[in-house]
Amino acid sequence: MKRLRKGAVNAALLVCLSLAFAGCGQEVQSLEKIDPSKYVTLGQYKGISVEREDTSVSENDIEEAVMSDLSALASKTDVKDRPVIEGDTVNIDYEGKKDGVAFDGGTAQGYDLTIGSGTFIPGFEDGVIGMEIGETKDIDLTFPEDYHAKDLAGADVVFTVKVNSIQADDVPSLTDDGILEKLAQKYDKDEFKDVDDYLDLVKKTIEESKKSAADAACRNELMQQVYDASTCDLGQLPVWLVSENTTEYTKNIEGFASQYGLSLEDYVSLISGNMADFAKQAEDYGKEISKQELVVRAIAAAENINVDEKEVADYYAKKAKEYGTDVDTLKASVDEKTLSEFLLSEKVQDFVFKNAVIK
Repeated sequence: MKRLRKGAVNAALLVCLSLAFAGCGQEVQSLEKIDPSKYVTLGQYKGISVEREDTSVSENDIEEAVMSDLSALASKTDVKDRPVIEGDTVNIDYEGKKDGVAFDGGTAQGYDLTIGSGTFIPGFEDGVIGMEIGETKDIDLTFPEDYHAKDLAGADVVFTVKVNSIQADDVPSLTDDGILEKLAQKYDKDEFKDVDDYLDLVKKTIEESKKSAADAACRNELMQQVYDASTCDLGQLPVWLVSENTTEYTKNIEGFASQYGLSLEDYVSLISGNMADFAKQAEDYGKEISKQELVVRAIAAAENINVDEKEVADYYAKKAKEYGTDVDTLKASVDEKTLSEFLLSEKVQDFVFKNAVIK
């Protein structure tokens, strides 16, 4: 009954870390032996320009951040004197029927639903808004055409919904007793002297976040310009390299699909594709990533950029501390050669960024 959200990924920590290095080349030893100049011709990679996003912090930015912090500390209070509104958490019983017959996954009792969460198919939560405690109502809906259950995709259905209870968020104020102490815990501070001290840190945090996002966007744009300016014959790239990157892409999509209990074939069908088109898409991706890896290698060779063993060891130690795990666990997920290739790519991006014209 709940709608599959495309792009929603809940991967375990080490899986996320592993995917972060995807496309860096699994057979790094072989990649190191390649002369990239045989495959790619570099275009301009120094002195290219990019426009950086505005990183100024507005009062509205601060207000939204404060509200987010306070909402995280909200408590639930029972509502008795009004109907359901946006943002409420309602406890409901519901039964969905298609052509008068209840369908699998469409019935539940005592389900807690936050109105506005987008948990159910479009129109369901809107239909609950305005209902009173104890009220029962039929809601006529149509499943999306791209719904993952084919027997329900595009189908007209009726949900009979009963509201058992309504709860609203009781959001605290900055001046409430104990709130600054709780906020200090969130920001890893011993204490805030006063509200202004808290607001100063909120502004600083937003500034740092905006700067980081702006820098990342610049780096991505700059590297895309570098890749676009570089030329190569995609049909002449090393076969093993293209094959590895193509396989990596396919595995990632399979992993994503499996989180929803779908096979690769089912997922491809869901997004209105076929396996032949997917295979072509995966191969095109493999070729493009292979080109990018060779461009990075070519710049590294031209500018004498390298990664030594100490840098790899330091990175493992840093991430182990950050993720609360040990180095051996990280190495089991991401081997040293792959990590070295990842760090080389980061260094090349740093070089391009430092030698760019930032507007």
